[in-house]
Amino acid sequence: MLRCLATFLALTLSSLAADFYISPQGNDSWTGTLDSPNADMMDGPFASMARAQSAVRALRSTSPDRALTIMLREGTYYLPSPPNSGTLNFTTTNDSGSSLGTITWTNYPGETPILNGGIPVGAGGWGHTWTQGPGSLWQTSVPAGTPNFEFLYYNGERRLRSRLASNTGLGYYMLNGTCTYQAPPAAAPRPASIASCNVGTFFRVLHEISPATARGCPSVTNAANQKQSKCLDRFEYDSRDPIAAWANVNSSGSVCGGLDSAYPTGDVELILFDAWTVDILRISCVDTTKHVIYFTGPAQGNTSVYNFFGPTAGHRYIIENARGAFDAAQNAGQTGTWFLDRSTFPWTLNYLANPGEYPNSDSVVIPQLQAATPTSGSLLNASNINFVTFSGITFEMDGWTVPRDGFVNDENGESTVPAAVDCESCQQVTFDGITIRHTAASGLQIAGQPGNVATGGFNNAIQNSAFYDIGSCGVHIGHHPSGSDVPSSVVQSVKVSNNIVQGYSRVFPSGEGIAQGNGHDISYTHNDVTDGYHAGISICLLGCPSDGFTSNGTNILTQYNHIWNVIQGITTDGGSLYYNVGMAKGSGTGNSILNNLVHDVTDSQVIDRGVVLNGRRVDVVAAGFGGSGIYIDNQSAGIDVEDNVVFRVSDPAVHVTNGPTANQAGHTFRNNIFALSPTGMFEQQTPWPQGCGALPSPQVTLVNNIFYFNPPSAESVQAFSAMRGCAYSCGLAYNQFQNFQGNLYWRTDGTFNTDGRAFHILTRPPNPISSCGQPGSPNAAWTFMTFAQWQTQSQVNKMTINMNEDAGGTVSVNPGFGASSTPQDFVLTTNPVSGFDYTRTNDTIQNAGRVQPQIFPPAVPHTFPTFYLKSF
Repeated sequence: MLRCLATFLALTLSSLAADFYISPQGNDSWTGTLDSPNADMMDGPFASMARAQSAVRALRSTSPDRALTIMLREGTYYLPSPPNSGTLNFTTTNDSGSSLGTITWTNYPGETPILNGGIPVGAGGWGHTWTQGPGSLWQTSVPAGTPNFEFLYYNGERRLRSRLASNTGLGYYMLNGTCTYQAPPAAAPRPASIASCNVGTFFRVLHEISPATARGCPSVTNAANQKQSKCLDRFEYDSRDPIAAWANVNSSGSVCGGLDSAYPTGDVELILFDAWTVDILRISCVDTTKHVIYFTGPAQGNTSVYNFFGPTAGHRYIIENARGAFDAAQNAGQTGTWFLDRSTFPWTLNYLANPGEYPNSDSVVIPQLQAATPTSGSLLNASNINFVTFSGITFEMDGWTVPRDGFVNDENGESTVPAAVDCESCQQVTFDGITIRHTAASGLQIAGQPGNVATGGFNNAIQNSAFYDIGSCGVHIGHHPSGSDVPSSVVQSVKVSNNIVQGYSRVFPSGEGIAQGNGHDISYTHNDVTDGYHAGISICLLGCPSDGFTSNGTNILTQYNHIWNVIQGITTDGGSLYYNVGMAKGSGTGNSILNNLVHDVTDSQVIDRGVVLNGRRVDVVAAGFGGSGIYIDNQSAGIDVEDNVVFRVSDPAVHVTNGPTANQAGHTFRNNIFALSPTGMFEQQTPWPQGCGALPSPQVTLVNNIFYFNPPSAESVQAFSAMRGCAYSCGLAYNQFQNFQGNLYWRTDGTFNTDGRAFHILTRPPNPISSCGQPGSPNAAWTFMTFAQWQTQSQVNKMTINMNEDAGGTVSVNPGFGASSTPQDFVLTTNPVSGFDYTRTNDTIQNAGRVQPQIFPPAVPHTFPTFYLKSF
């Protein structure tokens, strides 16, 4: 017995052994080799990461191949405060391990160390006390010299600044002391929790302003209509909305004119929702007579997609940090919101406490650390390090502030915003079991340094980790792709597996759960992605240009990921699982989308179609599309899509934007379940972008899939058709254009087999054929047919068109799916159609997402009003 106990103790002590320890009870003058202070308090652990890093560097300089372990004890390490010294920079050779010995920074077993980028208002930070004012108001001063800040965390929860709210908008507002939720106009307002009202209200741009009437304004012209231009630094608002010249709008020197104010210029911010991006702007002044809002700098403009960017009639916006909104919130009884008064000296921090909160004893933290550039980290900034592991550590609360002229270079893929943790040109670096939370922008970025001569990062891993309450993307791989990228310079051979991203895009609504810019040979497997305002997993952008299409968007695997409850009515053109790896000059190759489970997706069509402003219907261009389960964009080619289960998505379950370019392979869709989309099951939008020619034959092959759908819903804002897009084969037999074979189609009313309008083709091709897409009036543009005609031939303009589709397919077999609106509805016990293998889709349902998760993040409060389709 004693021998066994001795052996157990020896093994336990061995498992706790480390070369250096760090503890909040430590001292940087000690050796750092003890895990706790000794009895006479003369030696013990270090107090700071920086001191431990210095000790590691010294040891590595003499023993470069020695493996080292550094353990962090339980507690919060506030990086901006002594003995810490700010952002952790791992940039030297001696920060690296070697193939013979890895450097491991890890938690002490059973403990959770937290690296925090903020400063506490009270003890351990500023040391300030709060004074209670009337009602729920508490106030404290801010130390002179403190940089402006736009985030605050109370007891570890993100708290929003005051936002404008009114029943003239869409979202949340106070009514007779009750928080009220207003969905689209047809829906009746309903009560909501008081905390929801801090999210505020979406208002809509009433009119664009022409440069002809505002000479000298920065503007953009529509490439498709040279007579159409708009100012980018102003727009006309609806006079019914509660817009005012708030006290903290310093209009001195602006076009509105006015006296100088003690508040700084641009104190009030406006978040403008474009389509798949946002502009975060500062308000210069408000003309309450002409109902015009002016910005300190221009919003983003784009001549080719003119209506998707900048101030556009019907586009939504939110106003944040207006003093009047804070006062209104206080008067209405709202709590949990704050306002930084920068008109006083020192500045005054105002907070409306929730019931039971007491700021003088609770934790109130102000994030301070900001990344210098989008290619650097705010909490941990690493570059060119090798053989390093970070494990069991929590990173939280970095800061970010809107530039003086606003933030307008947002893009799909989010390569323009920094991350809390960044690793540039890193090799053999592993992030295992870490947590990143409460961030201003993205969570963790791994990339190769810009240029085509540096060594790209490779053989890195992100695994078993959690990313929640994230400002933009949870995980970001690579940078903006460029035609000059070469295989050796971009990030490559990265594995992202068994992670959870939950509650993302909380500051930048266009952020994705997992996003990739450039890079190749990357796998994303067994990840959970949920509760975000844009795409779940997004691969590349702009066709992913590179040198010979070998550097970017090649050999990208997404497999066994679970993506659900994303987009949430806020953005458009997201696509739950999105690939954009090809363009007219070529495409990445070797890409696969396998065994992913995707469901419950609502794009902004739920609120942005049929908009009425001042009694007139406004066609909000770019209003609600791209809420698909699988979205293959641009001229991507040769993607293998198998064994996925996609259901309850607001746009077609599968969307393919264009046909591949010449000499590229078509896509293959095999053994998938595509179910319950109210607009369509499959769409190839514009298959002939270069006209009829030597394109792949067929462009897409869909074999042994199940298409399962409801009759058209009254709630749907778009007409349903099983197949959408340009239904024209350029003179080919139809199956040489889109090859459907052995698929099952089942409409839940059981009558699809007798529907004479089940399928269709285009009656007359458009001119030019490159513009062929979904017709505006399908009933007039299409020739409809039965399933039997789909399988054989159809008559169009007295001509016989050979269809040859779906030999072995059926419209008469009910697959027997359930109706609980959960993934278990689609578990099968037999094959409903010959060629379909139900064991493979069952495997997807049972095994997609994390395997044996260890970290369970809490629910993350919303930061914008959310909206969902009620039925599918």
